[in-house]
Amino acid sequence: MAPRPYFDAHRRVLPFDQIMQLEKIDDRTFRSVTKAYSPTDGENGTYGGHVYAQAAWAAAHTVEEGFLIHNITGWFTLGGQPSEHFVYTVHRIRDGYNYCTRSVTVTQAAEKGTMFTCTCSFKREEGSPFDYQERVDLREQYRDVLRGKEDEPMEHPASPDKDSEEFRETFLPQHPDHFNPIGGLHLRKVDMKKYNETRIPSDRRQLIFYTLRGSLPLPTALYPPSPTSSLSLTREGNLHACAHLYASDRNSLFLIPNHLELGRDFTRMASLSHTVIFHVGIRDILMPPEPRINHPHADPTLFEDGSLPLCNVDSRSGGVQDGRKWFVQESWFTRAAGGRGLHQSRMFDYTTGKHIATTMQDGLIRFKPGTKL
Repeated sequence: MAPRPYFDAHRRVLPFDQIMQLEKIDDRTFRSVTKAYSPTDGENGTYGGHVYAQAAWAAAHTVEEGFLIHNITGWFTLGGQPSEHFVYTVHRIRDGYNYCTRSVTVTQAAEKGTMFTCTCSFKREEGSPFDYQERVDLREQYRDVLRGKEDEPMEHPASPDKDSEEFRETFLPQHPDHFNPIGGLHLRKVDMKKYNETRIPSDRRQLIFYTLRGSLPLPTALYPPSPTSSLSLTREGNLHACAHLYASDRNSLFLIPNHLELGRDFTRMASLSHTVIFHVGIRDILMPPEPRINHPHADPTLFEDGSLPLCNVDSRSGGVQDGRKWFVQESWFTRAAGGRGLHQSRMFDYTTGKHIATTMQDGLIRFKPGTKL
């Protein structure tokens, strides 16, 4: 049976828990249920963030309660096929008291070999006598591009299937009825022209806001977690972390030709490796449920009929206007040479400014012969 689509005939988009759903084959083998997002809805190539996040979720099924993923590095070795299921095989590397490690190998057509592999580290919740980070005021630093929308990220346009000039200026005009929303999250891209136009390529930035579609299982008991009380972390807390992993790869490498102003000069692009390090615990990465309303600027979410959010939190404390909880990824690049480029980013809680994760991606990116800056 083919994987189910990530939106239905009524243009309602699947929530994140259904995007990540796994079928258990045995104690260390799992299979995807939903089709991985495919840019431009093609039959070749899938969104790397899907297999990346789902591999972490498969690994989380093999760790004890109380462990939360804090570090994952993955290597992409073959392109994904949207029409095929992913099969995740989890290998136990070590089970310690505070840390445990898993590796995951992923196949689709078995005869083609491994298409993705990763190493995941999980840890128990741990206190600290201090919490230090570089001071960041996103609203002030990016006020010129956020003005008028700083309290409602959904007003920014959806992150495109492919963030390339060819897609925006050629494909979309030729396909005016194109509809291919990414499942699981709402992702909105900020128009950075006013911020970037006077800066050199390595100083340019991209902002992408993201928030949950649907609702996720309770991450802790008791819930909601208080800032001071001890808590019991559920295995499902890792699903909240996986939502951030899913967002971390969105249109990442396209930033490099865009910031170099070579948007039509690259010939090949693909992720090679991707690392995400979480700096915080479950309290700072949990994803409150999406409000049960359709936003006028977003494709509706396919909620299960009659169901209620499992994660009943007063989202007004951490969201904006309609109650959504927003996070934001700030991305840039510093190096492009030898057929590769390095994408880097920081992920923040948009309301508090807390730096929750850092990412680094090594990508294949080739330009036409003779291309000059």
